[in-house]
Amino acid sequence: MKLLALASLILGAAVGGNAYGAALTPGIYRIDATSNLTAVLRTEVGPGKRIEERFEHAFPAAAGVTYAVVSRDARYAEPERNRVLFLTADGYKAETELGDRACIAYALPGWNYYSAAEPFCSGEDTLSDRTLASFILRLPPRRRDLDGIHIPPVRTPTQDDRVGCLLGVCDPAAYGKSIERVEVTYRTDRFTLEKVRPYLDIVFLENAVPIFASRERTNNRSELKARTFVAVLDRQSEWFEVDYFEHGNARHGWIDRDDVVPVQWLAQRAATRDFRFRVGVVPGDSDTDAPQPVAIEVLSRHSGQRLQVLRDFESDGRYVLGEEAIDVIDANFDGHPDIAIDGMSGGAGPNSTTNVFLYDPAGRQFRFSRELSELTQLWIDPTTQTVHSAQRGSCCSHYSEVYRYVRGKLTLVSSKDEYTNGEWVSITTGRLRNGKMYYRETRRRSAGD
Repeated sequence: MKLLALASLILGAAVGGNAYGAALTPGIYRIDATSNLTAVLRTEVGPGKRIEERFEHAFPAAAGVTYAVVSRDARYAEPERNRVLFLTADGYKAETELGDRACIAYALPGWNYYSAAEPFCSGEDTLSDRTLASFILRLPPRRRDLDGIHIPPVRTPTQDDRVGCLLGVCDPAAYGKSIERVEVTYRTDRFTLEKVRPYLDIVFLENAVPIFASRERTNNRSELKARTFVAVLDRQSEWFEVDYFEHGNARHGWIDRDDVVPVQWLAQRAATRDFRFRVGVVPGDSDTDAPQPVAIEVLSRHSGQRLQVLRDFESDGRYVLGEEAIDVIDANFDGHPDIAIDGMSGGAGPNSTTNVFLYDPAGRQFRFSRELSELTQLWIDPTTQTVHSAQRGSCCSHYSEVYRYVRGKLTLVSSKDEYTNGEWVSITTGRLRNGKMYYRETRRRSAGD
């Protein structure tokens, strides 16, 4: 692979210090050729045992691994998500070991679950010693029992030796000793950043996908084979700008996102004066899971032409019902209808979210509102032009907030935090006055007492 050497790392950046370790800088990393000898964590030797050590690279020679590709997704501020792909020789197939899934792609922190559609192993433990510009791939050592060694005695046992041996203490000099032998094979490599590339994600292509020289399907095209990984440089609503890897070289192109994940488009009843909508869904992870919404198509109500595609929102589909998935609301009270679709359940119904897309009349586009979409139990009150949010921390903890748009900015105007320990109920209320929140706490006996 022809790569430019890294001239300088991120300006003055310090090693990350959160509980998940440093977030790796996105780019292309190169193996340190001799690190398999120096980056190991040695197995401790127990009494009466001898460890015979072997040192191998994490991947076998047939894999031909010299480079790794790292992406970093900054949409998730804490922690930022990394994905790591090891570039293997064409046609290489990892052999799965007993009890140890062989992976060429990893995700961290440990939010990811391996599946046929997302074949990334959790890399939190496997990719260790992470800094901004290096990491160690450390696979579990292989252990193999070898034939033991018997060391013969050097003298005849005395009476004291016989008594001691009856008590469980046999002098090796008089009786000899056996030593267990264990062969331990360490599989370790360090990878160091060689070229910074702003990869946002690494995407697995389940099916063969056409790749284009630019964002036009009429341009020169070739085809990426099924079960291929690509590194995403730019994530647009209709296109991925990607690097793909052939014969050890990085190549550049564009992929139509409609080709990446085939969806079933469901027409929606909800419409505005200018637009109608379709929701794109994919099957759930199992036969019992509801279809998962992954896209919203905005169509001209008059011509039916596709005007916009909305993607990259999270929705578990639990409450999305066919043609009733989209709601039309004026979420920011500017007189222009916005749209919403259910988000994530959060593991408990009371803490569910809603994905909100606000209409921008100047750009004639719907834009994802992160601040509204992150509010739990969202409720829009058009009568009072207020935005309400609530959440439940436990059986005994409830919290609610009320917002207004002040000069176009979503602003907290009141809150209520109620907590009970079974004997007392503590209530903290907040009110916005003169641009500042003021809080008051009251306590009362629990109604059960």
